[in-house]
Amino acid sequence: MALGMETALTAREASFVADVGYEKVTKAFENRQITTVAKRPRQRTLDLRGTFKLAVAERLKLYPDPVKKRIQGKIAEAIKEAHALAEVQDVNYTEQWVVTTFKTSELAKLVAERLKKIERMRDLIVMNDDVQAGAPTFKGTRILVRHIAGLVQNKVDRQEIAEDFPEVTDEMIELSVLFDRLYPQRGRPASKGRNA
Repeated sequence: MALGMETALTAREASFVADVGYEKVTKAFENRQITTVAKRPRQRTLDLRGTFKLAVAERLKLYPDPVKKRIQGKIAEAIKEAHALAEVQDVNYTEQWVVTTFKTSELAKLVAERLKKIERMRDLIVMNDDVQAGAPTFKGTRILVRHIAGLVQNKVDRQEIAEDFPEVTDEMIELSVLFDRLYPQRGRPASKGRNA
């Protein structure tokens, strides 16, 4: 996955990358503050520009409304002109001898770091119908991602996880928790058969 501004993210991924609550992302969709880039109807997928706008809006919420609107306009222009996060420039706003600088470039670095975690997670976690019935596993293993995340959530010591699963690294443990948070399991658990 390239880190271009057209990078597609699910609503939950965007909430992680922008460091805003998932509820705020869904509310932004409902209020038509952001639009989906998905090809299928009712699927909530954002590009990196939309995700970055969410991050900016969250950081500007403490600014006075007139200043906030003017800064958001300047930031929107900066985002529109950028082809990648690294190109996003800081925004200066001057009103009555007061200069306000919004460190857009620092926010872009934070977003890029979080986006790299998503990229790494997508590389490391796979779903293959031939391995563990298609459940998410770590690439090249049969280790279930949700099982590792469950162990962490049940406060099993990482040292103990490492002893039970020597192939699992600290990064894998961290990414399993992130995966479980971004892609919550839906529906009923699989049945164990009639006579179970």
